[in-house]
Amino acid sequence: MEDVQDLLAQYGQWRRDETASYDDRAEQLADIVTLLLGQSVPGDSVQRYDHEDGPGLMYEFEGWDYILRLDENDDELFLGRKKLIPTSGGAHGGRWASLVWTADTIGEDLVARTREFGGTVLDRSHLEAAAAGMRPLAELIRDHFRRRQTNLPLLSLLTAGGRAPDEWSMTPTARLVSPPSVKTQTWAGTSAELLLVGQKQQDRPTGMALLPDQKALVTTPNGLLEVDTVRGNAHWYLALPGCHGAPVVRENGAVLVLCGSTLVRWHDGRLNAIAGGFEDGAVLLPGPDGEPWVLSGSGVTFNTGQGTLALTRAGDQVGDQVSYPITFEASVRSAVWLDRRRFFLAASGHSAVIDLARTTDAGQLNDWIRTPVSYPGHVLPAGTDSVVSASPDGTGIGVGLHRTEITSRTSEPLLHTQLGEIFGLVQEPDDGPAYLLASLPDNDPTHVRPVLMRLTGHHTSAPTMPPPPVAPTIGYEAVSQSARGERRDYRLDRLPLAREGQAEVFRAEHKDTGTIVAFKKRIGKGARDERRMRREVEAALKFGGNPHVMPVLDFGPAHDWFVMPLAEATVEDKRTELQDPAQLHILVGAVAAGLADAHRHGWIHRDIKPSNILLLEGRWTVADWGIVRRARGETSTAGLLTRAGIGTEGFAAPELSVDGHDITPASDIYSLGQLIGWISTGTWPQANVPLLPPPGPWYGVVRQATQLDSAQRPQDINTFLNLVERETGFQDELPITRATRLLEDANERGDTAAAAQLLTLAADQPNSYELYLDVVTKLNIPDATAALLANPQQTTAVLQALTGHAAGDRGDWPTWEEADRAVWWLLRVACLSAQKHQWPMLDDAVQGMCDWDGRWDRWDPRNTIRDWLRTLTGQAAATVASALRAQPHGARHYHEVIDDRRADTAIRSAIHAAQRT
Repeated sequence: MEDVQDLLAQYGQWRRDETASYDDRAEQLADIVTLLLGQSVPGDSVQRYDHEDGPGLMYEFEGWDYILRLDENDDELFLGRKKLIPTSGGAHGGRWASLVWTADTIGEDLVARTREFGGTVLDRSHLEAAAAGMRPLAELIRDHFRRRQTNLPLLSLLTAGGRAPDEWSMTPTARLVSPPSVKTQTWAGTSAELLLVGQKQQDRPTGMALLPDQKALVTTPNGLLEVDTVRGNAHWYLALPGCHGAPVVRENGAVLVLCGSTLVRWHDGRLNAIAGGFEDGAVLLPGPDGEPWVLSGSGVTFNTGQGTLALTRAGDQVGDQVSYPITFEASVRSAVWLDRRRFFLAASGHSAVIDLARTTDAGQLNDWIRTPVSYPGHVLPAGTDSVVSASPDGTGIGVGLHRTEITSRTSEPLLHTQLGEIFGLVQEPDDGPAYLLASLPDNDPTHVRPVLMRLTGHHTSAPTMPPPPVAPTIGYEAVSQSARGERRDYRLDRLPLAREGQAEVFRAEHKDTGTIVAFKKRIGKGARDERRMRREVEAALKFGGNPHVMPVLDFGPAHDWFVMPLAEATVEDKRTELQDPAQLHILVGAVAAGLADAHRHGWIHRDIKPSNILLLEGRWTVADWGIVRRARGETSTAGLLTRAGIGTEGFAAPELSVDGHDITPASDIYSLGQLIGWISTGTWPQANVPLLPPPGPWYGVVRQATQLDSAQRPQDINTFLNLVERETGFQDELPITRATRLLEDANERGDTAAAAQLLTLAADQPNSYELYLDVVTKLNIPDATAALLANPQQTTAVLQALTGHAAGDRGDWPTWEEADRAVWWLLRVACLSAQKHQWPMLDDAVQGMCDWDGRWDRWDPRNTIRDWLRTLTGQAAATVASALRAQPHGARHYHEVIDDRRADTAIRSAIHAAQRT
């Protein structure tokens, strides 16, 4: 159904574009009609041509050649052979038709002229029915010719034979000689009365709504029946095959019902499609102000599969529908609107309340409400924050009703009755009675006998005190509560505030409330640009309940614009203030909190940078989710998005330039680390180069967060926040005290975890002369082997820091024993590195060893060093030779190796060159 929804969005964008010229609109419509014809006709067989009034299309379908004109105005239309491109003379001749895309109906004069020349003419209702997926356009045109009709209303093309309405008539129980005995038990003041009993029949009703004057609309496979709830007689209200589910009756008398995957409207004798692309099992329900909403798809149960659950505001015309993808790990059966933008989602096991003005995420299990019935396929409001749900009890001969109080999250039984299936549950307005359409129990599963029961007393008791007045919505809340996807609701400034890639941001006013907002308008017209804005909207809707995520207040059906609060500043604007440790800590915590929800659901932002962190009402929020990687199973066209690097150079993690799809939260943590580095230094980061702050509390945070190997970074936000707290918060023990304790655990107990922690502590304290000379050089290499090899980048940082301490510390010089210990330790790391083919580690270890030996002329380790040098070959020898050339003052101490034929010539040459320095 996604292709239908995309086409609907394209159609709606075309219909609403009032600035385009006639020629542009005609060409855009020709593209849409080509796609519609392509649903039945091979795409390469549709050819474009131009007539004097605009574009036309030629195609072949089922052996016939067709010409289709696209015309704007039927008053000026002159249809004649001389005005048409001749057909190509197919096997059965040619057919031609005109599609008048501005007309709701076709005038009699045009019908007569068209008939004279053997053609057919269609109006906008046919076009929109095809766009909504109700019937392929090629078939609608073909059916006109099959019926030898010049113009047929849409309903006439879709009529059903069906059974006579009399067979659906029901009898009041008072008129039955032997009314069925239906054992019923009620609680909590509820009462039930069996009103009507129908005949045994094969077709099953699928929904019900109420009309004025004690009439009910019953949905059957062949259309809508009007049933008198007092007398039981029935007649067709709308004969239309494929109808299913409960209809919605609008205040103006229009009736809406789902027909297949399409939502249609029947009003004043005309049938129109108004929305489409809905999955099987979709549920139509009245929303705010009685407007139609559709619940469709399914949730993800137990974290398996891809969830397609959505609530869609249908709008009034094709292309107006606005879909809200819902995250709820449950099998949702039905829904009911509560108030404002709140909906109750009834699901097996647990149900949930979702407020679309805040978020599309139903939260976690502890936010849900236990469902008191097994299959809540029918639910209706029953007072302030309470709902009534009906379900078969699983025995085949029983139906139960329960009332659930949303605030207290409790339920109580209202009724249990001996009925079989449930077909509908509706409520009269103003707390009137409810009606249950069900069937009598029967051993014959192929037939049903419908009955209608009236319920009273099912509402919550009236409160003894009047409820407190509802506070009026103001500001941004008022905008989100009234959101309807209408571009004309906003007045934009003439000049944009900013341009971001393929979008411009304008300062705008919400006309109804006067609230000033930010209006982001898509410039790019391509599918990739549309997908980017769609992802940005979906993420903001999904995580909008998080105070540190910039919310989306409203958005266009075609994802060509959206509205968000107007931010006060960005991190770019506030860098100087954020250098204050307290302010930086607040920022980092806010960004981490904004990412936490997304990461928990498997979404990775991939573009954390200064301009995407916005200040809103005094709090920092994460914005611009346009290149977010959605959870696995929900991503699309990954190959197109990951062939090139993703993100902003310098802030993007290294793995995003290799495979931007197969990543983890560690990628966002890298970007957050670079953000801290940029704030601390004022230097824009380079690609794949960690931007470390000056030595201090944040140095260790950034160093660990920006490890080039993603596996060496904190793997989730909680771990990252623990790191921040450990490095920047108050600690009871000095680093040297903690290091000494870790050394004891590593050397005496063989604790590899302690060895790893010690190396991390050392890497985060590169300037601690005492820590390196008194602790690190005492770490047993065999006990630390796993830790040294697990994070080579960190190990090289430790090696470089130890080398830097060879020059002493502000007049404090190492003792001979300390210098010996440093050279021995570096030699052992060098041996390990050569054995494990860790060439960067080997280079740094040898350079450090030579630097220490060159400065302090240590005799004790020298014979061991010479013997080791004689054993090296291949890449190891080449790496060591390079290190020796870089440290000639230490390399010359090994001059005995020059004349030893057992040593590699690269090493002999490097030492020989050192002798001449």
